[in-house]
Amino acid sequence: MPTLYIIAGSNGAGKSSAGPDLLPTELIKKHSPFDGDKLKSLKQLEFRKQLGCSYKEAGKLADEYVDQTFELQYKSALEQNEDFVYEGHFTEEESWSLIRTFKKEKYRINMLFMGLATLEISLDRVFKRAMNGGHNVPVYEIEKNYYGNLYKLNQHFKLIDDLIILDSSEELVLHLATQKDNLITFHIPPDEMPLWFTAGLPNLFQSGSFT
Repeated sequence: MPTLYIIAGSNGAGKSSAGPDLLPTELIKKHSPFDGDKLKSLKQLEFRKQLGCSYKEAGKLADEYVDQTFELQYKSALEQNEDFVYEGHFTEEESWSLIRTFKKEKYRINMLFMGLATLEISLDRVFKRAMNGGHNVPVYEIEKNYYGNLYKLNQHFKLIDDLIILDSSEELVLHLATQKDNLITFHIPPDEMPLWFTAGLPNLFQSGSFT
């Protein structure tokens, strides 16, 4: 059975830097994760240099390029019945509709979700990344992604067959929960479960059990 692998979570949580290392090595060798944020940043700079357009206009062109490239890649995977790997944010229903599309095609859905304790951590990490030459993200998008990802995951977690939830706020990443075929297991004691998890994912939290 082919699998759709998704790396999701807050900006600055480590989706690009650490996420791929947490998936099967052979998978990543064969299927490099589609990273829309990184691709947009690269194409935006490229369009500015090539066309001499404004940063805003280059951003629109980059968005169009990313959307077209993503559509081509995921449709190709579906046509060939192959695994597909991508990272991103799931704050819109459209993102979950795509998951349903893969599910209808008999794909297994595997999500790695990387969360952070506070919005401030997310903002700080993106700022530091940008200062070091990495891609930047507007503040309003960081906030939207931080809360929106949790809100939508709390609504739709039952669509996911294999779900691993991590807290990457500190250097030592915590494995908080695992969901496999609608059976949710928590891996740390109730009094140590972070607030972002219990408050941000109340439906999921109430559906699980502690080991």
